[in-house]
Amino acid sequence: MDCSNGQCNISYTQFDITTANPLKVFSKFSSVTQGKYDPSFFQPKDLEAFYKKHMMANHSTLRCIHFIVYDMLPKTVINQLLRATKGHPQPEVETSRPDNTGKERSNDPYELKAFAQEHTAESFLLMCQQRLCYRTEERTRKVVEDWVVKLGCSTEPFFRALGSLCVKACEYKNRCDEIHGCGYWKSTIDKE
Repeated sequence: MDCSNGQCNISYTQFDITTANPLKVFSKFSSVTQGKYDPSFFQPKDLEAFYKKHMMANHSTLRCIHFIVYDMLPKTVINQLLRATKGHPQPEVETSRPDNTGKERSNDPYELKAFAQEHTAESFLLMCQQRLCYRTEERTRKVVEDWVVKLGCSTEPFFRALGSLCVKACEYKNRCDEIHGCGYWKSTIDKE
């Protein structure tokens, strides 16, 4: 992975915010909770810190901001990501149907497929808590780790804030809830 001059080049990975003018939309949603309808409800000086504060608080109105992650991934990784469904991410995966592709279905679990998944900050953070755990298959964990690095290098304040909060579930909760944990929490976090 190359991460220089604020640009990260991870093969195929792309993050796109699909909500037009996310701060304005978030302001409108949040102002409604205060009995107003004000698209200029928030005027933050530091947009990244602002988003990070609201993501940490898991502010429900932040769900109005949607984004899509695009990538080329092995089928085994896609299966792992599709099973991390808290917060209702919406996936799209390249078809393998012979009637659409003109090719026989591959049995290769490592065949690369086009993958896209729509997320909110909440759904992405929850997916990261699951898939950054060392109990996750290494190939899948490495993909998610690469995504987090890519977010940290983004020019978009929303993505930088999001990337800074992506941690394993045990780090987020300060405990391991897994029946058969990986040992990371006990050996690393609990010792501090």
